[in-house]
Amino acid sequence: MAISAKCTMAHLPGAEVALFRFLFGLCAFGVAASRLRLQVVNLRGLVLRGLFGALAVLLYFIAISKIPVGAATLLTYTAPIFTALFAALFIGERLTLSTFLALGLALVGVVLVLRDQAAGLGWGIWEACGLLSAVLSGAAVTTIRAVRKTDGSWEIFCAFCLVGVLVCAPLAVHQWVTPTARDWQLLAAVGVLSISGQLLFTYALRHIRAATAGVISQLTPVTAFALGALLLHDPVRPPTLLGAALTLLGVAWGARY
Repeated sequence: MAISAKCTMAHLPGAEVALFRFLFGLCAFGVAASRLRLQVVNLRGLVLRGLFGALAVLLYFIAISKIPVGAATLLTYTAPIFTALFAALFIGERLTLSTFLALGLALVGVVLVLRDQAAGLGWGIWEACGLLSAVLSGAAVTTIRAVRKTDGSWEIFCAFCLVGVLVCAPLAVHQWVTPTARDWQLLAAVGVLSISGQLLFTYALRHIRAATAGVISQLTPVTAFALGALLLHDPVRPPTLLGAALTLLGVAWGARY
């Protein structure tokens, strides 16, 4: 999804791409709503999930449009730190030593990849957007974990997309660029891939702890770099491979415990 979004942003602003991501999601929800029996239980939780998630996506897409896709993804996927902290503070999930060690190992790998691919992390406004996206993403994942006890995947997904449209629309309209035929193809790819990933992730959170999900999600930046190398011909050097290996080791360790 990140690679598709990056390609789209060669012509369209990040807020507009984010808006279409959420609009595609609402279309998918409309199809599902005609076939499923939907019921809202935790309205406050759904609104919070939507707000945290929408802002996280908007900031992530803005970061992607301004800095390399791998760097933006890595910054955003420091979210497991905040997921574990928020889950412990607000929904009573216990933090174990194994979780801390696994997360630390995964993040060391992320930093190695980031330094190699982005020639060191420069702290500007766009990098700050990526990091703030991680904080909000951690809050969103924790909220999903709490809301998933009472509400279904599609109800949570609808709240995410509906609030996302409301958040992104003003900025997208202000920066509007009319999509070309090529843009529509890429926007469709962003929509389909994001819907698939989000629904699978939301479904999984009914069965696994938020902190564990956060550690597993470290696969995302590794995947982003791998696809960048395959599809965008980004260079992959030994430090990147070492960082990817450490990240995968941290993922496997966290999932085991």
